[in-house]
Amino acid sequence: MLTRPALPADHSLLSRLLRSTPLCHTHLDWQPPEAWLGTRPFYLALDGDKLVGALAATPDPPDVGWVRLAAAAEGVDAGVVLDTLWRATRETLVEMKASQIACMMVNDWLAPHLARWGLTCFTNVVALARKHGATKLQTAPGWPSLLAPASTPRVRLRPVKVGDLAAIAEVDNAAFASPWRYSLNVVQQALAHADCATMAELNGKIAGYQISSGGRQGGHLARLAVRPEYQGQGVGRALVSEMIRYFEKRNAPRITVNTQTDNEPSLALYRSLGFELTGESYAVWRLLL
Repeated sequence: MLTRPALPADHSLLSRLLRSTPLCHTHLDWQPPEAWLGTRPFYLALDGDKLVGALAATPDPPDVGWVRLAAAAEGVDAGVVLDTLWRATRETLVEMKASQIACMMVNDWLAPHLARWGLTCFTNVVALARKHGATKLQTAPGWPSLLAPASTPRVRLRPVKVGDLAAIAEVDNAAFASPWRYSLNVVQQALAHADCATMAELNGKIAGYQISSGGRQGGHLARLAVRPEYQGQGVGRALVSEMIRYFEKRNAPRITVNTQTDNEPSLALYRSLGFELTGESYAVWRLLL
């Protein structure tokens, strides 16, 4: 079995493997796995001219190698194939000075392999949804109702502009710890898919932002970030309320959002604005390097 780096010219070869095997994990990325071809580390395993496996963990941001793709062909020993790819992937991430490797599980078939490689589950991501027209709203004293203008006298909301990219990345890196941070590249990808993107300013300074996508199933709050020094002052509530208003006006059947089970402030905010847990949960595994 030959292991080699994946190249852009392997697009068709990789696409055929992903279409033909049920043993395929893909990260919840803003772009398909094929878009990572040519980046490091992204390795292919071949038996003769047949592609039997693929593993990609390109670090973006630079300190975290998220497992963006793991796949093994049907009829092969998946453990042997993936272990070979894992050794090359781990060595490359160490060489690139990544601090950790992480994987968000959307199905369970990869879990035994992650455990064998030394990754452990460190948190879970849960999904919440808000139905169109939901009336549940636990507004704090002094705050406007959902039907009132989103901005308070102190919080000013405006659409995201192209020139905001660097500021958004700065807010994101201040608001989140590794491995959850967005790089400037990821912010650009997110905005390219955005249906609604809003900046919040407090006392004339950029305090937070939200990016949401839309589709037939409704809206999805993809990212909400507030600088630590402005948290607890209604910035997040204003941003989410404005996002809800945007999708309500467009008759979106529902709005979804994901957050970690241990992020109590986020869970409390979403619940107070009519979001309810759906029962969906995704385990997040990692290995500190």
